[in-house]
Amino acid sequence: MENAVRLYSIGELLGKDFFIPSYQRGYRWDKQQVVDLLNDISEFANKRNKNPGEFYCLQPIVVRPCTGVAASTDQGNPTQSWEIVDGQQRLTTLKILFVYLTRVHLQQNESFASAYGNDVFTLRYETRNDTNYFLEHISEGNEEGVDSHYISQAYRYIREWFEGKAQQRPARDTIIGTLVGTPEQPYVQGTVKVIWYELAKDENPIESFTRINLGKIPLTNSELIKALFLQTRNFGPEANELGKLQQLEIAGEWDRMENALQNDDLWWFLNKGENNTSARIEFVFEIIRQLERQNDPDLDKKTGTDGHATFRFYYLRTNADPSYEFIKQEWGTVVTRFNQMLEWYLHPEWYHYVGFLIHCGERVEDLLALYDAPTKKDITERLKAKITAKLVAVGIVEWTHDAKGGETYLNLSYHNRELVRRVLLLFNLQEVIRQRRSSLGFARFPFKSFKLEKWDIEHIDSSSENPLIVLQDQLNWLDAALHDLPQLSSDAGLFKRIQDFRTAQKSEDRETFQDIQQDIIKLAGEEGNDELTKNNIGNLTLLDASTNRSYGNALFVTKRRIILENDGDGKFIPPATKNAFLKHHDKQGIFRTSWGIDDIRAHRKQIAIELRDFLPAKPLNN
Repeated sequence: MENAVRLYSIGELLGKDFFIPSYQRGYRWDKQQVVDLLNDISEFANKRNKNPGEFYCLQPIVVRPCTGVAASTDQGNPTQSWEIVDGQQRLTTLKILFVYLTRVHLQQNESFASAYGNDVFTLRYETRNDTNYFLEHISEGNEEGVDSHYISQAYRYIREWFEGKAQQRPARDTIIGTLVGTPEQPYVQGTVKVIWYELAKDENPIESFTRINLGKIPLTNSELIKALFLQTRNFGPEANELGKLQQLEIAGEWDRMENALQNDDLWWFLNKGENNTSARIEFVFEIIRQLERQNDPDLDKKTGTDGHATFRFYYLRTNADPSYEFIKQEWGTVVTRFNQMLEWYLHPEWYHYVGFLIHCGERVEDLLALYDAPTKKDITERLKAKITAKLVAVGIVEWTHDAKGGETYLNLSYHNRELVRRVLLLFNLQEVIRQRRSSLGFARFPFKSFKLEKWDIEHIDSSSENPLIVLQDQLNWLDAALHDLPQLSSDAGLFKRIQDFRTAQKSEDRETFQDIQQDIIKLAGEEGNDELTKNNIGNLTLLDASTNRSYGNALFVTKRRIILENDGDGKFIPPATKNAFLKHHDKQGIFRTSWGIDDIRAHRKQIAIELRDFLPAKPLNN
């Protein structure tokens, strides 16, 4: 038998018998936990304009059918007992609440069963007979045992909570009506439900208890949903060989999808952050729920929005029609959506375009809607249109004609950082696509490495907007220049000035750093670019923040050395950034250690070529 999962109202738990085995600790809830439960139930019960069938859902309880410990009814007939594997604290608090309400709210000598049609559920401890008795006869201030102390305290917290209400009887009416309501006989206050996760008889309850409690691993949406799809009733009452094969087919596909999503490259391509769930397949179920929300604006009211909303979404669907044909249809939707996302990952262009859009905030469920396009070519064009929209959303890309230089170029400035950041990321993605077509470079852009880093917009030829002021920063800059510019040692005058600056003991004896720096920049051939040119897209690239901020306004040759060293050490360097510092677009190869106006023009020209499908058409100038 497979594990089964259901939603039960608290009213449907009335009359049941629960058995608490010896491996579990006693009752230990504190005041905050008791009050939080009462506040949550009260807030729901008093909520106005509830939808028909709306309910408040408690966290799951995990149970297993007991064998050999069945309780007896008043007529002496045995009744099914349930071993509580997880959820004892919540059930015990509800039991204490019912004891209080029975004493205070009902008429003298009126039983709970006569008032509400069934008796309160029973809780029986395997090794604590005194606790069993005390739970039915609670008295405040009892300190005879640890269990009695905590149960007595919880009873007092409940009493004080009700006594703190201006109108106590209406408050009790509201709470009890919410708790005893069932789907068949709901009260106006709505119903409180609990996720009932039933282990198979042959499953080891101690192992499950250890995993859930000692291992701090809560019962997840994916486990609950898996039980929904694989429970035996879906495959016919006989559970014959065909039914078992159908179960195995779903279980096998489940494992295939989960194993694929464990690939970090696939996960980080589809997501902006780390996975915080024990099973990544939960992501697929949540995407499908989000798709359904677009068609049903009231879905959140039916399923809630807490951590188990995805489970309740599938529970409501599968419970409405538990036939195998419907289960097969629902499971087919899961497989189809996963395969569509996997197709994105495997397609050389879609992978990069979808990855860009997700990084820019596009929702996966909205991208899946593109599958209504008639052909793959149409899907590609729609992806490109969305990318263009993402650029337009953060700024305007304009072309400027330089009559003197005879060049029409992208007039995109560093000062619009978000637009520049998106353009440079897209440039890198297009570069990977181009390399892949040529069977060169990356197989695909590593979104995981990119998303785990913080990225700066780097000035290839350093901007002077942030001059070096701290002496140690100035000394480090000079050390790097001496290391990377061999021609410095040939300029005796400049070399001596550097040494004098380094050895001066007093600031008044030290030449102005900026004067020495400007002469070194001139010697390196980097003095020709003004600030306007330096802030143009042709002088910008993406670089990880730690590298960028480590070398400050270093010379191009120093930056080039550090970036190539990092690349050699296995640090991720975006391909377009590496191309820039390798001077990939310098066809003459004359000045390998400096970055001048010709390099800036070549760089922005290449950006315009790579992004021509996403930018406004380049104007023709006579």
